[in-house]
Amino acid sequence: MICGKSCLAGDIFGEFNFDHELKAGDRLSIQDVAGYTMVKKNWFNGVQMPAIAVRHEDGRVELVKEFSFDDFVHSLS
Repeated sequence: MICGKSCLAGDIFGEFNFDHELKAGDRLSIQDVAGYTMVKKNWFNGVQMPAIAVRHEDGRVELVKEFSFDDFVHSLS
């Protein structure tokens, strides 16, 4: 089962079988998760907001936004 790091129901992406056992550092890409991540993001249980990055066709990764503790403080009502 592949899940995100909070206990929100949407953090369960499904159950999968792989040809080999996954190891720390293996990379998995799950299609169409960015929409969920951006819409459902919150500070739930202290989980830090995900950074926003763009991977360009040439392979270059551009960091667009990172979130900090100050962002959390400013989100409080």
